Amino acid sequence: MKDRDQILQLWFEAERRGESAVLATVVKTSGSSYRLPGARLLITQRERAGSISGGCLEDDLVKKAWWLTESGPVIRRYDTTPDGELATDFGLGCNGVIHVLLERATPGQAVDLELLNKVRKERRSASLADIIGPRALVGGKLILDTDGAVKHNIDNAELAGELRETLTQRTLERGSENLLLDSNTEVFLETLSPATRLLIFGAGDDAVPLSTLGKLLGWEVIVIDGRSHYARREKFTHADEVLVCQAGDSSWQDRIDAWTVAVIMTHSYTQDLEILRTLSSQPLRYQGLLGPRKRSQQLLSDAQVEYSRAGTALFNPVGLDIGADGPTQVALAITAEIQAVLNGRNGGSLRDRAGSIHSDGYSSRDEEPFVVPSGACAL
Repeated sequence: MKDRDQILQLWFEAERRGESAVLATVVKTSGSSYRLPGARLLITQRERAGSISGGCLEDDLVKKAWWLTESGPVIRRYDTTPDGELATDFGLGCNGVIHVLLERATPGQAVDLELLNKVRKERRSASLADIIGPRALVGGKLILDTDGAVKHNIDNAELAGELRETLTQRTLERGSENLLLDSNTEVFLETLSPATRLLIFGAGDDAVPLSTLGKLLGWEVIVIDGRSHYARREKFTHADEVLVCQAGDSSWQDRIDAWTVAVIMTHSYTQDLEILRTLSSQPLRYQGLLGPRKRSQQLLSDAQVEYSRAGTALFNPVGLDIGADGPTQVALAITAEIQAVLNGRNGGSLRDRAGSIHSDGYSSRDEEPFVVPSGACAL
C-alpha cells in the first residue's frame, strides 16, 4: 500500500503540471517473480514511483516505456529465466516470466489512478478487468466502481457483459487472477482494496515504533488513549490520527471497517478491559493483546468474553516468536504477525515452506490462466 500512496502522490504532482505519465502494471507471472500481479510502477518525465521488481526491470522501462506506448497500451514481456532472452542483458536469475501492461496516463484520463484514489479516500473496494490478449484488444478495460457503477471502453457488448458478470460474481484469489474467457481472449482481473487500518490502543513509548512500522508498511495508523499527556500528536509523528478517548468513550468505533486490525497495549487494566469489551463484538481479522496469558485470561473473564467467542482473531501473547526484546523488536514481531494473518500465513521461515514461496492457489502465478469451460458462465 505504501507503493500506492507514492504513485498517487507522484501522479497528482504530474497532473498539476499538466504532464502525462506511463503506468506499468504486472498483469501475469509464471515461475518465480519478485512482485505479485497488481504491482505498479508510475513513470513521469522527471521521476518514478512504485516498483514491479526488485529494481531489475525498472531502468529498462524508464528508458523504453514512452516509445513503447506511442501507439497505445502494450504488454511488455520479461523472461528472467536463465535461458530467457533477458538473461544476458539483465543478468537476472529469477527463473520466471513477467508480463507488464503499459498504459499512458494523461490529466483527466487516468482511469486506474483515479480508481486507486477513490478506493483510498472512500475506503471501499473496487474491481477492474484488463484485456491482455490478443494484442489487438490490449487496452480494453472494464471497472466496477466503488459505488457499483460499471464503466468500460470495450466495443464488444457481449465481451463487456461477460466481464461485468465475472467481476460482480467471482471471488478472486488474493485479489487478482488471470482468466481465459475463450481460446483467445485473456484478461487480468483485480480487486482493489483500501489500506490496512491499524488501531493502536495505548500511547505509551512502546506504541511509537509500532505506529512507525505500520506507516512504513503503508497502513493507516490511528493511536487511541484515554490519557491526553500520552496521546500527543508530536509524539506520534507518523500516525494518521491521535485520539484522546476516555474509558467508555467508543467514538472511535466508526473507524472500524472490513480492513481494520487492532492492538491493545495501554498497560492499563481498566482501559484494556473497556476496549476488549467493545472490540469483542467487532468482526476484526486480527486483534492483538499485549501482556502475559494469565493477565489476558483474567481480562476476558472480567469482560465476560469467552475465548471461543473472541475467536481465532485474538492473539495473545501478541507477535511472532522471534525472541523480541524491547519496544522496536516487539513492534516488528507484531507487524509481522499482522501481515502473516492478513495473508493467511503462519509466519514460519520460508526455508521450511514446501513449494513456491507464493504458492497458495493463486492462479495468476501458474503456468496457465484459469480457463472458463465452454458454455459455462464465468462465475
